[in-house]
Amino acid sequence: MAPMMTVPPSPGRPARSLAGHVRSASVPCHWHPLLMHVDDQLLALRSWTSNPGQNPLSLAHVRALLCVLDELLHLPLAQGALVLGAAACTDSLLNGFLVLADAFGSFLAALLALRHHASELRAALRRRDPTKVASAARAQRKAAKELEQLAAAVAREAARCARASLASSTELEVARTVAEAINDTAVASASVFLEVGSVADAAAALAASSSSSSSKKQRLALANASSRSKRPATASEEQRELVALEKLQELEQCIGELESESEKVFRSLVQTRVSLLNIHTPTF
Repeated sequence: MAPMMTVPPSPGRPARSLAGHVRSASVPCHWHPLLMHVDDQLLALRSWTSNPGQNPLSLAHVRALLCVLDELLHLPLAQGALVLGAAACTDSLLNGFLVLADAFGSFLAALLALRHHASELRAALRRRDPTKVASAARAQRKAAKELEQLAAAVAREAARCARASLASSTELEVARTVAEAINDTAVASASVFLEVGSVADAAAALAASSSSSSSKKQRLALANASSRSKRPATASEEQRELVALEKLQELEQCIGELESESEKVFRSLVQTRVSLLNIHTPTF
């Protein structure tokens, strides 16, 4: 299981209660139900991030949050509230979505590379080629390390943008909600990036270990060709090889599913940023 990120789940304030109401800055003394809907998705995402259970690689909650957030940004009252806000606040929000979109672009490229490495590693393991197994395993573990760095970077940079937005506009409920969404999306995404890296690293290590054991066994067999006492060990090592092959196949399948989900998240991030940009620079 990948380690949890240390970035706070929500900058500037605790999560709002589901039992309470949300005040819309654009409608004084009234409660806006769409902001409550965004709050629901924020809390669901935070709950998943703190305890992903059997779905540590899911981006479903991220997609759900971005969908309702874009819906909020198309609301005239929310648009009016953001127009009245400080320009620095909106700039920080735009930068936050840019950070997230760039991160998912890099994540998609990393997934493509990982799928290639996993395929090469699985083929080398089937051929029982220890040299190619070692090379492919090193490449896969390097890609996993790069995912760890990407996770740290997106969480750090998105949190910075969210804090800047909150500092620029402390009284706009809509702006605060969008800033929280940016930060929480980054934390959840970083968790997924870390988990993918952890799974890839573990699969590469298992394959390399299996290949190393098999290579040693082959050398022993050549040194003592007449011996028949090693058969139980051979069966055990073949089982380890099968497990490694299975883990690599699972990794490839997981990457295929994540590629589709990540592309959808990437498009949602771009669309949400466009919606915010249209508010910031309206055309007539």
